[in-house]
Amino acid sequence: MKARKHKRGVVRHFKVLLLLVLLYLCGTVGYYFLPWTVRKPVYMLSPKLNRTLRLKGFKIVEGWDGLGLWGRDCRAAVEPGHRGDHAYGGYPACGRELTLLENEGYVVGYSEPLRNPLWVAYRVFDVPSLESGKRPGFRTDHRTRAKVSQRDYSGSGYDRGHMAPNYAIATRYGSDGQRETFLMSNIVPQTPQINRHIWKDLEMRVAKRYGRYFDEVWVVTGPIFNEPVGRRLSSGVAIPSAYYKIMIDEKGGQLRVKAFLIAGNCPPYTRIKTRLVSIDDLEVLTGLDFFPDLSKDVQSALESKPAGRLWPWLGSALRHH
Repeated sequence: MKARKHKRGVVRHFKVLLLLVLLYLCGTVGYYFLPWTVRKPVYMLSPKLNRTLRLKGFKIVEGWDGLGLWGRDCRAAVEPGHRGDHAYGGYPACGRELTLLENEGYVVGYSEPLRNPLWVAYRVFDVPSLESGKRPGFRTDHRTRAKVSQRDYSGSGYDRGHMAPNYAIATRYGSDGQRETFLMSNIVPQTPQINRHIWKDLEMRVAKRYGRYFDEVWVVTGPIFNEPVGRRLSSGVAIPSAYYKIMIDEKGGQLRVKAFLIAGNCPPYTRIKTRLVSIDDLEVLTGLDFFPDLSKDVQSALESKPAGRLWPWLGSALRHH
C-alpha cells in the first residue's frame, strides 16, 4: 500500500513538473510572437532588473556578464587601470605615421596616404533608452590633409561604411556624438553586401545586446589593405581587402576578447561565428599592435587563439524583429 502511494506521489509530482515546464515553454514561445510594443518594456527592463537582483545579494543571478567568462573565450586576469574612455589597454600602436583624431564618442588613427582610418576605437555602455535621432549628412573632416568628401564615393558602387557606428554612438553620446560619426575620417569603402548585412549585424550586437547586458564593451575596428595598395576609388581613396572588429569586455579583473575578420567579398548572411580569428592574425594583417599597454603575458593569453564561440546573450527571446 505504501509503495503504491509513493508511486502515485512520484507520478503526481512528475505531472506537476511537466505541466510547469510546458507552461514555461508556451509562455516563452508565446512571448516571442507578441508585438514589439509589448515586448519592448521587458527588453529595456531586463538588464536593470538583473543588476538589481545581484546588488540585493542574489549571487546566483550573475547574468551573462559572469556566465560569459566561462567556457572557451580568450580571457586573462588583468590589473586595474587599463580602462579608457574609448580604448582599453591603450591605442593601437602602428609603425606608420597616423593622425590621431579625438571625438566625443570615439577616437581615430587616420592614414593620410590611404585616405582611410586604420583603426577606430569606441566604448558602448548601458543606457536607459536606445532611441537615436535622425541621421545627419556626411561631412569632410578638415582636421585631415586628405579632406575626403562624400562626393569622393559617388558612383563608385561602394557604400560609405561607418567604423564608429552611427547607432551605437548616437544612443550613448546624443546628437553631437552622432554627427561626428558622419565625418569622412570615420568612413571606409564597403560593398553593400558587407555594409548592410554582416557588418551591420556585428554593430547591432554591440549596441543593442553587449553594451546593455555586459554593462560596457570596448571595440577596436578598421579596414585591412593588401600591400602594396593597388585598388582605389577614382578619387584616390584606398579600397580595403577586408575589415576587422575586436570586442573587449572586463568584469571583476577578468578580461575577455573576441575578434572577427570579414573579407571584402564575404557573402551576405554569412554565419558570424565562422569569422572568428585570433588577434595575432589581425596584427599580422594590419601591422598594428593591439592593447600595447597590457603586459606581454596578458597579450599572449588574449591574442594567440581565436575565441571558440560568440558571447551568449540573455535576451535572445526579446529581440526586436
